[in-house]
Amino acid sequence: MSLIRKIKDYYKRNKEQECTLFTTPSHAQGCFIPQKAADLLGEKFYKCDFSEIDGFDNLRDPKGILKNIQTKLTKIYDTKQTFMLTNGSTSGIIAALISAIKPSDKVLIARNCHISVFNALVITGAKPIWFLPKYDSEWDVFEGVKVKDIQKEITLNPDIKALIITSPTYEGIHSDIENISKLCKKHNIKLIVDEAHGALLNFYDLNQKPAIKLGADISIQSLHKTAGAPNPCALMHISKKSDITQSNVQDALNLINTTSPSYPLILAIEATTDYLASMNGKNNIKKLISYITELKNSLKDKLLFYENNSDSTKLLVKFKNVSPKKASGILNRKFLIEEEFTNKKALLFITGIGTDKRKINKLKSALSDIATNYKSNNNKSNQTIEYSSVTIPKSKLTPKEAYYRKRKTIPKELSKGKICSRPILNYPPGIPLIISGEVFNDEIISMIEDSTVEICE
Repeated sequence: MSLIRKIKDYYKRNKEQECTLFTTPSHAQGCFIPQKAADLLGEKFYKCDFSEIDGFDNLRDPKGILKNIQTKLTKIYDTKQTFMLTNGSTSGIIAALISAIKPSDKVLIARNCHISVFNALVITGAKPIWFLPKYDSEWDVFEGVKVKDIQKEITLNPDIKALIITSPTYEGIHSDIENISKLCKKHNIKLIVDEAHGALLNFYDLNQKPAIKLGADISIQSLHKTAGAPNPCALMHISKKSDITQSNVQDALNLINTTSPSYPLILAIEATTDYLASMNGKNNIKKLISYITELKNSLKDKLLFYENNSDSTKLLVKFKNVSPKKASGILNRKFLIEEEFTNKKALLFITGIGTDKRKINKLKSALSDIATNYKSNNNKSNQTIEYSSVTIPKSKLTPKEAYYRKRKTIPKELSKGKICSRPILNYPPGIPLIISGEVFNDEIISMIEDSTVEICE
């Protein structure tokens, strides 16, 4: 039985024989709702918000209805085990590292990772070995990770125990997961893939496949980013071929997750994945891809689109004669369209299940208008971090060691040679410029917008 059916049956049975709950949550399934919340959320949201009452289940140790849902998900995604996450991909990434390594192990990490990886380093005490994927200065993005990038680092650090890669990236760029996974297995390295932006990959047949099908031990997907679920619904997958156990992952999740998971979010995860796996869901994704393809084809003479190993649902767009900053302003003010992100060279538009043909046509019309009727006096855009020549700062402490040091705030001009206490990152997408334990240098200081920084004493 599904959770949706279970909740409906509960209220049907309650009409016949009322059950009075003296449990959390204290709104008592909508007996009390602040009016402002009622106006926005309605009564049904509260009616779905349960604790682990009799007949329901516990996400920390699922044995009933929630176990049934995760068993269904495991079949849909063809995994050893798929876990529901109500605290986003962040919780999955942290739990993945906890379950894959021991404290003080070396972990190889692509520097264009999400800040949640840093959080995992603080919790586990792991020692990060950072590397920068190749940078594409024409688009101001990192390219996908290649096998040679990993082989070089393994040669220098043969005792690496895990590798964390973001694929697809925030901009939708994929890494060579299949061949990287083969290399990792050869050296007994656990491969964890932050696949937060790839939640639709399991449901449409194009050049890209989900990481769990390409040899990753664990992958984490955000259902809220492209698949239509509310924030912060996510999934965590263990590969059938991985020796990481379900119990280890469950224990890791129990360390960091709330003991009161949101039933409305669990319900949304079930409903969303059921839809994605259905014929209607797959057809909807197919239509979305066709709308995007049509947009690209109609504007290919006016605009440039990033196509190198890129996710079909992402639109990374470059104007030939208009700076990204100016184009963004026109989109926002004239057309009331807001893009996901603008870097120095391009604009990023994220599409997903909720992107219909009307929205795509509106965007197509706006992009065409800007490309046809506007020009920039120069091609300088908003100030963002320039990665083309960045070197990874030297590290003196692990993130965990730095986290527990005393800290103080000083003017950034005085920070050269000091140890960073609090990570500084470019958000979105949340890629760190310098993290706790690393040493400030002139290059990093010049890129920091704030006038002060926090250092370890």
